[in-house]
Amino acid sequence: MVRTLITRRAFVACTAAGFPALTHAATQDNWRQCIKCNMMFFAGYRKSICPAGNRHAANVGANFLLPYNVPESSNAQGAWRFCNKCESLFFDGYQNKGACPARGAHVAQGYVFVLPHDIREQGYTQKNWRFCNKCHAIFSDRTGNKGRCAAGGEHVAQGFNFVLRFRGNLEGDTQLNPASK
Repeated sequence: MVRTLITRRAFVACTAAGFPALTHAATQDNWRQCIKCNMMFFAGYRKSICPAGNRHAANVGANFLLPYNVPESSNAQGAWRFCNKCESLFFDGYQNKGACPARGAHVAQGYVFVLPHDIREQGYTQKNWRFCNKCHAIFSDRTGNKGRCAAGGEHVAQGFNFVLRFRGNLEGDTQLNPASK
């Protein structure tokens, strides 16, 4: 599902949290963490390929909302794309597209996502999402388990610490405002 409306309150909270300031920011939801490989994948098509075998298995706890159609900034990196072979999120900013679990390199399709990084985790956001320098996918680096990498072994974190927005526990929550205490 795509969201294109943002309230004034959400705009203020969004910019305070470090997200790019744009009144018509759009997000795509249904991005999930795989509990087998720790990679971010799109759960909307259900034909994904996991480097740990078979299909990705979604962590039921979080539905991530990824921003697109927003400018890059000092705290937001673009060139993140959906791979139409394995359905994971990978960095498309290098000539080498990384190792895809569906064999060969990742193949970009669809939106160009712009991910916030190196900002404070607050409200409905989660930090420690990292670029793997072997497969070029984004993976959760929150625990000691790095997850299975399509290039072999575990993922290897490099670069920015991405902070990603997830849907809150309220039905229909799509605003980018942090949770209040």
